Amino acid sequence: LLDQSLVAGVGNIYADEALFAAGICPGTPSGRVGPKRLRLLCASLVQVLVQSIEAGGTTFSDFRDLSGTNGNYGGQAWVYRRAGLPCRRCGTPIRRDKLAGRSCHWCPGCQR
Repeated sequence: LLDQSLVAGVGNIYADEALFAAGICPGTPSGRVGPKRLRLLCASLVQVLVQSIEAGGTTFSDFRDLSGTNGNYGGQAWVYRRAGLPCRRCGTPIRRDKLAGRSCHWCPGCQR
């Protein structure tokens, strides 16, 4: 998901959130994601992006929209920037790991 030559515009935040929604561990090789789970991942990614757009995007620094408003999706995130906190679904502590040089946030209880 983070290879911009394949899926442009999906960064760490939305990849983490889509993988969580689809229940897929971020370390799973793409060739091991079957057709059913791949369809779920695609639907989850679209859902996460729509929710983020509706919330005005994600702001963690000084970005503002044309009216000067911060994006609010970051406060709705299920796993992103929640390392060490309990998962909102199962209570397992959220992990933050490095994968291919990028950080990823995920729930070992929900993502297998």
